[in-house]
Parts: sequence; structure tokens; C-alpha cells
Amino acid sequence: MNRASHRCIQIMLFILIMVSIGCQKSTVPINLNNFDPSQDQRFIIKQYLNQAVHMVQKAQDLRRKSERYAQLFGPESEWVTSAKMLEAFYINEAYDREKLAAQHVGLASFRPRAVSFKTREGKE
Repeated sequence: MNRASHRCIQIMLFILIMVSIGCQKSTVPINLNNFDPSQDQRFIIKQYLNQAVHMVQKAQDLRRKSERYAQLFGPESEWVTSAKMLEAFYINEAYDREKLAAQHVGLASFRPRAVSFKTREGKE
């Protein structure tokens, strides 16, 4: 190959690289605290409800642990008290996540009754 063909191949590779870089979709992370209606409010609602479900599941696990701790160490032990405090914390956090989801429902492009708040049973 001569020098001109090498130069031509280099230019073509450069153009292909620049086109491929330009065609890549840049993704901006979604801020869950964003109330801008142009944001994906359905996604934000789903994330908050998933978090609420996860918190309720943790609270249920801690309730079972506190019952086991009561059998092992007595109902007044620090283990039981700590597990119950954590359970209450996770339940409160689940309520907070549900409230945040409800705040975003008005901004989403669907009816509020389409959102299921059945996190008490650990379901979405």
C-alpha cells in the first residue's frame, strides 16, 4: 500500500469513530426528587414504591428476629429492643416512600388509582 491509501484509511477510521461517538445516547441519571413533569414520573413512582416494599420486608424480618430474640434473651433484652426500634424505623421509612410516590402521582400521565399502595403485605 502506498502512502495515500494509508492516509485514506486513517481518515475513514477517524470519521467512523467520530460518527459512532456522536451516535451514542448520553444518559442523564434521574433525580428522584425532581418534580419536573417532563421527567419520567412513572419510573420515579415505581422506584419509591419498590423502596417502600423493600423497607416493609426488612421490618417484617426484624419483627421475626425480635420474636426469636425474645425467646432467646428475654422480652426486655437490648436485642429485642433494638430489633423493634429498627422495625419501627423501616415502617416509618416505608410510609415516607409511599408519601413521596403519592406526591409524584399527580405529575405522571396516568390516573392516580393505577398506583398500588399494597406495601403492607410486601407486594407492589
